[in-house]
Amino acid sequence: MSRRAVRPEDDEEKLPLLAAADVSLAISELGHAVLSRLVTASTAERLAQPLARLAVRLRPAKRRWLADLYRAMLGDHAAAMPPAEDYVPGVIASLLRQRMAYARLGATPEWRPSLEVEGAEAVTAALGEGRGVLFWTIPMEMTALLLGMAAQSQGWGLHHLSRWQHGQSVSALGIATVNRRDHRIEERLMRRLVITPTDATSALAEAESRLAAGGCVNFRGVEMGQRPVYYPFFNGHMHLALGAPVIARRAGAALFTVSSMPSGDGYRLCLQPLENARQRPVEEVGREFSERLQRAVLAAPYLWNVKSRQWAPGVPPVPFGKRLRPQPPL
Repeated sequence: MSRRAVRPEDDEEKLPLLAAADVSLAISELGHAVLSRLVTASTAERLAQPLARLAVRLRPAKRRWLADLYRAMLGDHAAAMPPAEDYVPGVIASLLRQRMAYARLGATPEWRPSLEVEGAEAVTAALGEGRGVLFWTIPMEMTALLLGMAAQSQGWGLHHLSRWQHGQSVSALGIATVNRRDHRIEERLMRRLVITPTDATSALAEAESRLAAGGCVNFRGVEMGQRPVYYPFFNGHMHLALGAPVIARRAGAALFTVSSMPSGDGYRLCLQPLENARQRPVEEVGREFSERLQRAVLAAPYLWNVKSRQWAPGVPPVPFGKRLRPQPPL
């Protein structure tokens, strides 16, 4: 019996119509839209930090909670770093910059921030050899959006693997409004390959096909996987889905990690190849990715979502670097 094609809308009945955070999200998005039309981009960048400090002063309990999460994650590394409380304004400021960028792109689609791209020549060289390029994005604020801008300016024709509900809201109404607005902005820069609640296979198959044909695809670095691999990560462990190196190997594509950092009034995007990824065990490639992610967090902890479900304290349920295989049904 053939299976009926399932649309994202088929799963929306399981979502709440409204979420508790929707009111504050709507107010903040309105503020971002107004600011994007009243002030220049450089002024908005300068406003982000003082606005973040004000937000932190208004919610001291949240600052303590986030600081405690950072200390728990960083463990011994925290002793050589600034106080964890100092990261929290940076967390809020980075989110403000991201939301202001979306608001500005919504108002002025041709707007671009100042963007320095490191490693573009290596990507162009791989494409010139007829190979596809798979970008494995280190999940920091703004990185995927900046990669879309860089790819468009270079003419790389980027495709981006994305979940259907991807965005700020988790409610049906928020997904249909705020999230969908973000999707339209992203689709001006790159084509989304959409994973639905019941079908990841089609998007992954198209990603592999694009790579085999010499195209460019972006995978978000840390995702929930059915067979994750566990790696040490600060004072605990993280789990990592290894679809990116597996698909890159099958498609004969070059594999690059992608990271970003604020730089002056703009950003710096770093595209760094994972050398010999096709010749090494995928678990070893995943370990190198996790090590690059840890270095990125040490360099700018305020850009990392410390609430990420991929990090957990203590030892993992299986040995480091081993896959957790699904158990057969009882």
